[in-house]
Amino acid sequence: MSVVTFLDLEKKIKNIKIEGFIVNQGNKVIFEYLKNKKVKEKPTKVYSVTKSIVSLLIGILVDKGLIKNIHDPIFLYFPEILAMNEPLKKEISIFHLLTMTSGLKVCPFQGSKNWVKSIIEQPIIHNPGTTFQYNSGDSHLLSAIIKQVSGMPTAEFAEKYLFGPMGINKYTWVSDPQGIHGGGFSLSLNLVDMMKIGTLLLNEGIHKSKQLISSDWILQARYPHKQVEVLPEGTYGYGYQFWNFEGNNADNPINYYSANGLFGQYIFIVPELNIVAVIKSHLQDEEQNLPRVFFEELLLSLRN
Repeated sequence: MSVVTFLDLEKKIKNIKIEGFIVNQGNKVIFEYLKNKKVKEKPTKVYSVTKSIVSLLIGILVDKGLIKNIHDPIFLYFPEILAMNEPLKKEISIFHLLTMTSGLKVCPFQGSKNWVKSIIEQPIIHNPGTTFQYNSGDSHLLSAIIKQVSGMPTAEFAEKYLFGPMGINKYTWVSDPQGIHGGGFSLSLNLVDMMKIGTLLLNEGIHKSKQLISSDWILQARYPHKQVEVLPEGTYGYGYQFWNFEGNNADNPINYYSANGLFGQYIFIVPELNIVAVIKSHLQDEEQNLPRVFFEELLLSLRN
C-alpha cells in the first residue's frame, strides 16, 4: 500500500473524533494514528465490543464441557421461566442469545433493580430463532449464565482463562445490582489489549502457541448465522455476538468480521489478508459508521 494512501487515511481520521486507529498485518504495525499518547494505554468503554468478549467466554465454557450444548433451553439456568405462562420462552436457547434471536422484546433494563429479572420478564414478540433483533439483554443473560456455570463472576472467569493468559490487566468491567458483569456494554479496554484480542481471533484462538479458545468456536462465532442487511456492495450478517461482512465484488471481494461498539469502537479481523485493526472513537449519529467506511476503503487499497 502506498504512503500516499496512508496519508489520505490520516487526513480523514483527523477530520472527525477518532482517538486511535491501528492496523496490524500479522505482527507488524502497518498504520498507526493516535490522537495523543494516553489513547493507546488508557482503558475506556468499548460498549458492545463487550458482547464479543462474552461470546469468547461462552466458547471457553463449551470447550471445557461445562456447557454441553448451546441449543439447550435457558430455563435450565433461569428456572423462573418455567413458572411463566409463556410456552415460547421455554424454547429460548443459548444459541438464540448468541445470535440475537431470542424473540424477547428489547427493553431499557439498565435502570431496573434486577437486570436479569427485567430482561426475562419481557414479552416474546418473535418466535425464538426466527428474527434478528439487536438486544443487549440477550448478551447480559449470557454473562449471567457464565457466572452460574463457572461458579465465579464473569470478569474473574475472563481473568483466569482469557485476560490473564494474554496479559490483559488494564481493564474495568461494571456489574449489575446482583453482581453480574454487564454482558452487553460494560467493559473498558485499551487499544493495546483490543489488538491482543483481535490477534487471538486472527490466529483462531491461539496466543503464544497456547490454544485459549478452540478454532471451531471462533469459526462458528464469526459465521453469519443471520443476515442483517443486504447492500449492493455486500451482506452484513451476525454470528455469535460478532458482525460479519461478505463482499459482493466477484473479482475483488472484501470479507471480514468484527466486534463493534457504540460511538465508533471496533476490532476488525480480515483472515484472508492477515489483518487486524482496532479503533477508538467518540462519534455521534451517522459518523459512527465512518471508521468502518475508512477501513473498507483501506482494504480495497490493500487488495489492489
